[in-house]
Amino acid sequence: MLGVLIPCVQVAVMARMSLARKLALGSLGTTVVGGGAGYVMYKQRLKDNKALSAEEFNAAQSKEKMSAALAWVRKATADPASASSGPGLELFRYTTCPYCGKAKAFLDYYGIPHEAIEVEPMFKSEIAPSQYKKVPQMRFGGDSGSWLVDSDLIVDTLAEQVGAASQLRDPDVQKWRSWARESLVRHLTININKSLASAWQGYSYIDAFDTIPLANKLFLKVVGAPVMYMVATKITFPKLVKAGELKESDDWRSVLHQQIERYVAEAKISSGKPFHGGSKPDLADLDVYGVFQSVRGHEIYDDFLQNTSIGPWMARMDKLTGKLDGQ
Repeated sequence: MLGVLIPCVQVAVMARMSLARKLALGSLGTTVVGGGAGYVMYKQRLKDNKALSAEEFNAAQSKEKMSAALAWVRKATADPASASSGPGLELFRYTTCPYCGKAKAFLDYYGIPHEAIEVEPMFKSEIAPSQYKKVPQMRFGGDSGSWLVDSDLIVDTLAEQVGAASQLRDPDVQKWRSWARESLVRHLTININKSLASAWQGYSYIDAFDTIPLANKLFLKVVGAPVMYMVATKITFPKLVKAGELKESDDWRSVLHQQIERYVAEAKISSGKPFHGGSKPDLADLDVYGVFQSVRGHEIYDDFLQNTSIGPWMARMDKLTGKLDGQ
């Protein structure tokens, strides 16, 4: 009897090993094929993105329409009841884009009425009418309206309309805004794309949008996740090492925690000061908060809330931007 059982066990073990090997090879094959196709698209996208600068695109918009749109922003901020008579504002974004997060945080905090439109990342049909190829993009007045693009240009332009123009000339505000868009973005990028599994999780947000076809969602995950993994490990990580913000042997998560603690300490928000801006958020707070929102829902978001001292500040920002109300 034992002589019969042993071969059967061996066959079962070999079958499981064979299945595991096939799954591993299948996963590797998907990564190679998806990564290869994605890399070609990634290179083409970089080329397309450089074809027209944000400054050139914004300058080509109708000055008359833009002037009217900005006048509406001023009026809507001062008197929210008047907002319904305006041209209508659409924000085209990716939920996981840190730069889009900056624009969204600004609009939310200042109560500027807008519709957030999720752009399908691979084919971007939602912004097909625009000659500019990157997000975020804002459009006033629908199909025949005017556009304003690039997160910094969007925030800077609107800041002048809501009484925050002086902050654009404040060196400390600009220091932390620069840190948010360059350093913090990169540290978050390598941490959420440190493995293929983590990069795949980063694209799970698209499952919540019925406007994106199922085939596109699958294509995005199969192609996009390997590309983001390669960008994080082969491009972003070396940049951080070259900038002296990381060593080859560093634990990426620990360094992210250190970067966050640096903001908490140097912005003085750990010593009774509610925000970098003092009693209320300034543009530095909004930019940093907006970048963080790009990873909301990802494992890393819960991690730094639990393992750094940023939590109380984040809760205050959530309240002021409406996040606690489910917006």
